[in-house]
Amino acid sequence: MGSIRARLARKPPGYRFTIGRILAIFGALMLVLLLAALDQTIVATALPRIVSDLGGLTSYSWVFTAYVLAMTVTIPLYGKLGDVYGRRPLYIVAISIFLVGSALCGLAQNMLQLVAFRAVQGLGGGGLFALALATIANIVPPRDRGRYQGLIGATFAMGSIAGPALGGFIVDHATWRWVFYVNLPVGAIALTVISIAMPKRTQRREHSIDYPGALLLAAGTTALLLGLVWGGRQYSWGSSHVLAALVAAAALLAAFGLVEHRAREPILPFELLRRRTVAGGVAAICLSAMAMFGTIAFVPLFVQGVIGTSATSSGIVLTPFMLGAVVASAVSGQWVSRSGRYRPNAIAGPIVLGTGLLLLSRMDTSTTNAEAARNMVIAGIGLGLMMQVFVLVVQNAVPVRTMGAATALTQFGRSIGATLGVTLMGVIVNQGLPGGSKLDSQAVHRLPPHLRVELADALRPAFLSAAGICGLVLLIVLVAIREEPLREGFEERVEDAAPEMLTQEAR
Repeated sequence: MGSIRARLARKPPGYRFTIGRILAIFGALMLVLLLAALDQTIVATALPRIVSDLGGLTSYSWVFTAYVLAMTVTIPLYGKLGDVYGRRPLYIVAISIFLVGSALCGLAQNMLQLVAFRAVQGLGGGGLFALALATIANIVPPRDRGRYQGLIGATFAMGSIAGPALGGFIVDHATWRWVFYVNLPVGAIALTVISIAMPKRTQRREHSIDYPGALLLAAGTTALLLGLVWGGRQYSWGSSHVLAALVAAAALLAAFGLVEHRAREPILPFELLRRRTVAGGVAAICLSAMAMFGTIAFVPLFVQGVIGTSATSSGIVLTPFMLGAVVASAVSGQWVSRSGRYRPNAIAGPIVLGTGLLLLSRMDTSTTNAEAARNMVIAGIGLGLMMQVFVLVVQNAVPVRTMGAATALTQFGRSIGATLGVTLMGVIVNQGLPGGSKLDSQAVHRLPPHLRVELADALRPAFLSAAGICGLVLLIVLVAIREEPLREGFEERVEDAAPEMLTQEAR
């Protein structure tokens, strides 16, 4: 017992907390990340059945888009408010909003209500990832951060592997509404652990929160996505609805840029993008998220609609993708920590992911579940090789005092990419469906042969476009991301750390 206590009390050089304190904080963070990982995969598996029940296949992508859009516009606010009020109360607020949204989603009676309630979920979900990653960056130096990715990877393994199978099982053996209700007990445990493990703030600093910038960003992004979703489906690309939405988006985002330029404390630290490595890392995260979330959203639709198998089977096919990503991420993190090099992983990731997506684009009505699973494993390994690396690249390239702002910027890029990826792939799929298609009125898992062919033909260019995005990621890595030595510790004094980290003595 004495040796264990001594080991937990040890504070390695460059660390602000003891090993025991770090593990306690990580335990709280892993529960939050488990909640987020479960939600991402469980809904993707169940959504084809939800569409069959509520109707409205043309709103398929909006179930994802509404959630990720709400996440996107709140991530900068969570980052700023976390610096001002401390991350512990922000965690409690974020999880509470997320759970309220989950309960409302389970009560939805039509697709419009489901989309609206998913947006409520997203308002809380914006804090789950951003606050967790910022906390990790404050307690573990970049050189050793890869070692702790094993803990993060284990959490994502539990959520990502259990999510698809659990979602399929629920849909096949109970009502799909339990896909959302399952968040409630997990969230209750997370709230309890966060309240106990996370340190409290004792002081507040002066602050200026850019609320006008946040509102302009939300309005501009919403207008842009509305224009993209409407174009070519509800309205022609030259219609007044689409043009008005795109013009409004351009004006609102331009106004957002002006407000941010003059703001005392901008909601997003765009000045960090002047560093080539930071700009390249954020762009790579954005594009990778486009490919990742588009794939997660539409592979279950292919398996249930084209192959014609159950929701449980579609979950089993999606599981290899997430399992490959989690295992590759854990191995990648360990290799980066031991070698101190991240560029080889950043180069290999988009190549392997692009190969998997090309194989997905070649699938048709003759594809089996085993073939789809194989393609997903390849894509998942490619994603795992780089999904944590780009965040590390950005965090390592900025001063410690801007770590929270830089982390918020990476998560904003990730959310923008996820939103655009699902939206654009949804546009591509909708464009590929014949004008007289009766998919909306059919149960997705019981489509007749001719409609299966139509759906396969509509999904193929979506997967192919995701493969093309991987080519852009590779180009960015080769041009913009240089190999820089990973810091062994923190460059700044302990008293310069994030305020909530100063409430406990770094023993």
